Amino acid sequence: MRRQSFLQGAMTLAAAGLISRALGAVYRIPLTRILGDEGMGLFQMAHPIYAAILTISTVGFNVAISKLVAGHLARGMIGAARRTFQISLVLMGALGLLFSVLMFFTARPIAVHVAHNLDAYYPIVALSPAIFIVSVASALRGYFQGQQIMTPTAISQVLEQMVRVATMLVLGYYLLRIGLPHVAAGPTFGASAGGLAGLLALLVIFRHRRAPSPLLEPRPPGGDPSPRGVVASVLRLAVPISLAGIVVSVMNLIDLVVVPNRLIAIGFTPTDATRLYGQLTGMALTLVNMPTVLTSALQASLVPSISEAQAINDKASIQARTTAGIRITLLMAIPATVGLYLLATPIADLLFGIPEAGPPIAAMSGGLLFLSLQQTTSGVLQGLGRTDLPVRNLLLGALCKLVVSWILTGIPAFGIRGAALGTTLGFMVAASLNLAGVKALTGAGVSVKDTLVKPIGATIAMGLAAVGGYRWFFSLLGSNGQATLIAITLAMAVYVLVLLLSGGLRERDFELVPAAGPRLARWLKGKGVFRR
Repeated sequence: MRRQSFLQGAMTLAAAGLISRALGAVYRIPLTRILGDEGMGLFQMAHPIYAAILTISTVGFNVAISKLVAGHLARGMIGAARRTFQISLVLMGALGLLFSVLMFFTARPIAVHVAHNLDAYYPIVALSPAIFIVSVASALRGYFQGQQIMTPTAISQVLEQMVRVATMLVLGYYLLRIGLPHVAAGPTFGASAGGLAGLLALLVIFRHRRAPSPLLEPRPPGGDPSPRGVVASVLRLAVPISLAGIVVSVMNLIDLVVVPNRLIAIGFTPTDATRLYGQLTGMALTLVNMPTVLTSALQASLVPSISEAQAINDKASIQARTTAGIRITLLMAIPATVGLYLLATPIADLLFGIPEAGPPIAAMSGGLLFLSLQQTTSGVLQGLGRTDLPVRNLLLGALCKLVVSWILTGIPAFGIRGAALGTTLGFMVAASLNLAGVKALTGAGVSVKDTLVKPIGATIAMGLAAVGGYRWFFSLLGSNGQATLIAITLAMAVYVLVLLLSGGLRERDFELVPAAGPRLARWLKGKGVFRR
């Protein structure tokens, strides 16, 4: 497996993320039929606890490992990179084992006092091994990502999800006759089984890849950092990233605390308030989070790439990679934001069968742009070692969201749209502060013409095609679903075509797309599409 550019690595991770999300979306339909609503409730009760513990024990550590390994390798310090990985692997294995044991032995009090349902005990116990397994896998992924080799992470993620889904459905079906708590425990064990499959895939790649394993090779020259120094470095980088994950959870908690109460205060019934809360968090926020498949991949790929350039004081590469990451983000996020705003109601009707969710989706559509920018710029800042800045900026964004959501949701003219605007503004604050930090630390700027003017011009044409296409095809076919799908397809084609004609898409952009990308670039070049 060869080293990849950060954009090629991001595309590899994004493709794996899309496959994993598709599998994750599909399995819920048959699983719901197997478990029923009560069984799904028990299944869901265990996962927030698991996610919270996983955030503390793993999130941030693989990023820290990838940054440290990339920095050492950039300086030619192979020994230091090997030693850093060894110590980090032991550290993460120990933390994962500790949290797995704690989750196992506290499962009963958690079920009784947190989930308020003793039947949740079995699903919580079934999830506990996954903490240790995922912790070890995260260390291996961080090691590969530090070398800017993203394929092992992508392979393990897809395999993990495939085994997870298969285990959920098979165990759910065969345990159905035993009893509800046990049948719910079967599918939750899927996280452990899937994690183990992903870990085994990483170990096989780790053992058989062409480069010698850093656990088996003789110690080469280049530094041998102390365990205490490595642990301190990893924790210094990882803890702020883990805190950022907690802040994101807090931002979601704000909606739970604020929205129903403020809606009831202005005259909505508890049932209507709950319904509107579902539209906000289960529909609008879901759509806003969709592009994070790409931006999360960009973030993970930027960290070692920026760290490598920083280690050898290559300021030009830092600026070029930062600019490229922001440019790709805007090329994707600007049209997605406008398209979601213009077609909010048809999309809500198509996906959820609830056109009334259109207004909160439209109000939150701006959050798509700012969330995407926040994630990409966080990758740059983390690669520079300033993992404190993204969490600080997210905290400020969360405070802004709390204030704006509280005020606007309590105004009848805004209602649920006030909470959506609060979320958008919160991400805008975090993204803007991140961008300011990136500019101050790197001096990187963006070409207004190529990064803003051309995409915005193409987006205007796309928006006209989307609205006009939807209205025309809806009047012709009388079907919202068909008209929406055709309009989205037409809008995407117009956006890409205008970008090509204006020079907003370049030949090297197509090189990022695996397999078909280079061939398409050569064909377009032969047609004289790309400017000389």
